[in-house]
Amino acid sequence: MRLLVILLIACSSQVAFARGGGGGWSLGANLGITASDQTDMNTLITRANSRDSISTGQFGNAWEFSGFISYRTSSMLALQFRPSYYYSAVDGSGSGGSYDYSVTGFTLFPIFRFYLLESNYIKFFTQVGVGWGFLFGSVKEGAASAEFSGNAMGTMAGLGAEFCFTGNHCISVEGNFRLLRVQRVTSDASTNNFVTTGATPSLSQSASGQEVELDGADLSATMSGVQGFIGYVFYF
Repeated sequence: MRLLVILLIACSSQVAFARGGGGGWSLGANLGITASDQTDMNTLITRANSRDSISTGQFGNAWEFSGFISYRTSSMLALQFRPSYYYSAVDGSGSGGSYDYSVTGFTLFPIFRFYLLESNYIKFFTQVGVGWGFLFGSVKEGAASAEFSGNAMGTMAGLGAEFCFTGNHCISVEGNFRLLRVQRVTSDASTNNFVTTGATPSLSQSASGQEVELDGADLSATMSGVQGFIGYVFYF
């Protein structure tokens, strides 16, 4: 009988823990990197290096910060709303002056999170989401510069775990893949003309109010890629 009472108490405490200390709500924040392939922007950098021997490196990993609020609707499912900020930039110089490039943006994603397995100390989950991204970029090559923007719908999916040191405080780790490519961007501002002739041309169109083009086709930029995050979760 005594063993049965102990088991009942343990099960009750585990259920309470799974609900975040008696409540279905949680708040948190994540910080990590997104490995994005900025193909068109890297093409511009490669061509500028061929013309002017620039010191600017290629785009690689981007920094990303997100906050979120979640509601645990059942023992397996939570609904989460997650805005995030994306930042990637490279800069340098060459024979023509400064050569600086950036891609930044923010996303708004509702996410469905499914808890697969959990104990008093760890929760394993998988998650999927569909949302929207707003992207901003800039290209500066010597005296010529352009700023552009665009937006697109995206999807994401991933796996993760929460490691909890009390019923209310947890550290989370996530690995996701997000598909969010902006295929067409519009120039918001432009100064002077880019190199459009020769073996290594730059932007072929960048006038303010027009679509930005490379080799006569739409310049694309992306916030797609594999993501790695570490974060903090507070259940209340």
